Amino acid sequence: MSQDGNSGIGRIYIKVGSDIIDLTGSSKEVQEDWLKIKEGDSWKEKLLTIKNARDSAVQVAAQRAVQSGIPERGSAFRRVLDSCNIEKTGDVILAAINYLRFVEKETNTPPRELKNLVSQSGKWSEDDVEKWNLSLYINRMLEGGVSGKKMEPFLEYPTGMPKKNRYVILTDAGRDYLESLTRV
Repeated sequence: MSQDGNSGIGRIYIKVGSDIIDLTGSSKEVQEDWLKIKEGDSWKEKLLTIKNARDSAVQVAAQRAVQSGIPERGSAFRRVLDSCNIEKTGDVILAAINYLRFVEKETNTPPRELKNLVSQSGKWSEDDVEKWNLSLYINRMLEGGVSGKKMEPFLEYPTGMPKKNRYVILTDAGRDYLESLTRV
């Protein structure tokens, strides 16, 4: 809501598709009219129209990205695995967590999302990945290392987040370990 100087006149102007809301008057009148509109069913319908249009635009953009050759997440993750020669299950899980945290900027990834990413890479089938005990590997990396050898923890829980495996992030030791795999 804007006010013109100190005159106490207010105005709200909103255009949603072909519908226009243009409220002008004293600040109090404009506020009252605005509250009536917000509480009405027509406003909720307009918001739903905007949401549907946004969702449709996102879907179209994703389809165009795939058609234009931008890789989908599974093939992009596979390139990471192949270029770094990452094959061991624990290393793949650590790389998947790193990919989801730093490439896709995810903060909450339940084990099924890790499994989806790994199976989307095409290196392992869904059935193979389903057999992996992600919690065991993640817990080992929280304690130190991936192979059972005592090392510095590769994963930790972020400050202020619940202590659940879906929130783990890489420690400096975990990032160093992944970098060491790229040098082999």
